[in-house]
Amino acid sequence: ADSIFYTNIPKKIETKPAPRKIFRDTLQNDQRIGYFFNVQSGAMIGCNDCEFSKEVTFSAATTHGITIGRKLRTGIGIGFDSYFDWTTMPIFGSLSWDLLGTKSTQALFVQANYGWSNSWIKKSDWIAGSTSVDGGAMASALVGYRVKYHDVKISLAIGTKFQRVYRYYEYPTFYFLPDGTMVEGSPNKTTIKEELNRLMISLIVGWK
Repeated sequence: ADSIFYTNIPKKIETKPAPRKIFRDTLQNDQRIGYFFNVQSGAMIGCNDCEFSKEVTFSAATTHGITIGRKLRTGIGIGFDSYFDWTTMPIFGSLSWDLLGTKSTQALFVQANYGWSNSWIKKSDWIAGSTSVDGGAMASALVGYRVKYHDVKISLAIGTKFQRVYRYYEYPTFYFLPDGTMVEGSPNKTTIKEELNRLMISLIVGWK
């Protein structure tokens, strides 16, 4: 009999990796609540008097908040917006929901912001009788697409922004006494409300 025994060597079976799904979790993150922050900047497109020209101005903001579960984000932010003749600094609350994907994947999301803005106006745009200006409600709605690299998230979003601002005016009033003397009375006070609506395109870079 042969002194060498035959040993069967099993063949290695190569298997192809499953196709990668763009919205499948690549890194499992089951933490129920986590911290995130992001910084965004972009352009606002619109006009006060569209018969003459369009305006392209600058917008920036940073938001800090928490992720809840795998799809919901909520936070508080502060921003800086330029409206050609107006400048505003909004403080706002933010709410975001992932329509497709989760916090651990690429995602298609919607986001809503609402808050109040302090405002300033260029001195060259003051009109006789102007006494002061003030800001008001700010609201924005965005839809965007987010990609991730480890804990870094980069998003491109498009949406609309609404901003309310106020101008206050005082005009002198005069009346005549029976003897014909002219006397200055209490001034008339007028408030003019302006509503600014813009198309907004933003790039958002964040962590977590």
